[in-house]
Amino acid sequence: MITRFIHSGDFHLGRPFTFQQQGNYFGKNKRKELWKAFDDMIAYAGKEEIQLVLIAGDLFDSVNVLTMDIKRVAEAFAGLEKTWVVLITGNHDYHGDNSPYKKVDWSNNVYIFREDVFRSIYIKELNTEIYGMSWVKNEYRAFPERSFNSLKLDDARYNILMVHGEVASQTHYLPIDLHYIENKGFDYIALGHIHKPGMTPGGAAYCGSPVPLNFGETGERGYLIATVEADYDNNEYTTSSGFYAIPSRRYETFEIQITAEDSYNDIIEKATSCDTIENRLQNYYRLRFLGYVNPEIQLDWINDDLEESFYYIETDASLLEPDIDLEKLIQENRDNPIGQFLEALGNIEDPQVKKKAIIYSIEAMMSEGVLK
Repeated sequence: MITRFIHSGDFHLGRPFTFQQQGNYFGKNKRKELWKAFDDMIAYAGKEEIQLVLIAGDLFDSVNVLTMDIKRVAEAFAGLEKTWVVLITGNHDYHGDNSPYKKVDWSNNVYIFREDVFRSIYIKELNTEIYGMSWVKNEYRAFPERSFNSLKLDDARYNILMVHGEVASQTHYLPIDLHYIENKGFDYIALGHIHKPGMTPGGAAYCGSPVPLNFGETGERGYLIATVEADYDNNEYTTSSGFYAIPSRRYETFEIQITAEDSYNDIIEKATSCDTIENRLQNYYRLRFLGYVNPEIQLDWINDDLEESFYYIETDASLLEPDIDLEKLIQENRDNPIGQFLEALGNIEDPQVKKKAIIYSIEAMMSEGVLK
């Protein structure tokens, strides 16, 4: 009988990460981080003799993933001699003509769903039946209700459903109605595609991505470990899921408030005060500067000046506005070409375009020493 299993997915192995700063260096490190998370999961499954590992799609980032990466995964699964591995494909590694799952031989303990209709595999020694469908193309606008409705569950078995999709009424990524699939009576529903982990009261769970993949992914990442308790007399199963966090570099976004009184060094100090030095040298940071800045301060080099204080840093000063009294400046220069130029810009109809045109022009004139 099954007692424990791992629910994971969305590893996106082989993803070609891009970064604004030294992209190749950080991209390589990020790919190493993904592989370490995968290797750690395999090591945990082996050490703890986990009976079943579910991969809920997007194990690979692309159907064009390198063959050596696919072989590396296949060899890792083959090493789990006491573990069944069951996979469905997702929108990134869909099972089409160029499927990565066709490029290598898989060991007997690995089962891959290869159709976009619901099928099942029964694992007798675990008394567990797993139902799933795989993607065979990169877009699904409708849920395969016909094949889903034809499923007949055996209450004497532990029943698992695997789906890679999005809980939404309309989407290109396989729309899922949670109430619809929960009412079927599965003991556990393993979902993939959404990178944030979470579980519903009806027994459906998103495993999330094992490590965060971009600035939109915050919070802990890892995989789910489910524990199963059986009441054989009543053919009832109780599943409790625990979250196994994987240490990884986090993505952090901070807003830094700037005032006209701040010097360049003050701005640097505010930026480096956003977090502890230990965290800054570990994680990815994106800093957005807000407020008003002395127009004499040029922020073109601030990203370079902050690099040594962060593992990775991106800065955005586009929302900063120079501390300039525009009306006073136009009045003081009304009788010279500068005033005439600013007055002409004032005739621009779109207020946002007009504001930016005046600000950029003033910044340029100040940097050239035309205005002081």
